[in-house]
Amino acid sequence: MTMRIPASRLSEYRRILKSFDVFDVPAELQELILEALNSESWDWFEDCDGCTCVSEMHWPTKYFPPCVRHDFDWIRGQGDLAASKRFYALQRAYGVPIWRASLRASAVTVFWYAWARWLSR
Repeated sequence: MTMRIPASRLSEYRRILKSFDVFDVPAELQELILEALNSESWDWFEDCDGCTCVSEMHWPTKYFPPCVRHDFDWIRGQGDLAASKRFYALQRAYGVPIWRASLRASAVTVFWYAWARWLSR
């Protein structure tokens, strides 16, 4: 699915698409990110705040693709264990070390089930 991307967002959208080749992101993981970017259920450019409480210091913008998908899941009230598994897999595809990806995915899972899940009801 291809959407018309406003000019103000086009360079960031292209940066994310280019990252697929740079990091050799598998097609099934690309689809997860594209679903978030092309969804009409949120405004990724405005609603994505990067990885909350954890910034990706080596990424040039707040739109680190694993965090875009992670924010998409959470904004829709779907930050469950499946979302954490996707977050882990996407981080690994982007070269985040196992220990860091595991720590982040575990932390968001605990936070979801301990607090955030109840706010989305």
